[in-house]
Amino acid sequence: MRIQQLSDENWQVLARPVQAMGDHAWVGGRSPDAFGHEAARNQAEIRSQLRKALDLVQEKLRRPPLAG
Repeated sequence: MRIQQLSDENWQVLARPVQAMGDHAWVGGRSPDAFGHEAARNQAEIRSQLRKALDLVQEKLRRPPLAG
């Protein structure tokens, strides 16, 4: 299923930046904590949306086809 493939490919999209920020790697502006927290929130949001998309597709696939 294509949606599952997209989910698998993108599940870890922010894992490295979040890990780096957790390890206190920072080469940018003045607010590394804000950037790290935003990256973690974005990662959680991406994963939540991927889960929702998969759940919706799986639910639709479980339903019997409409007669007509």
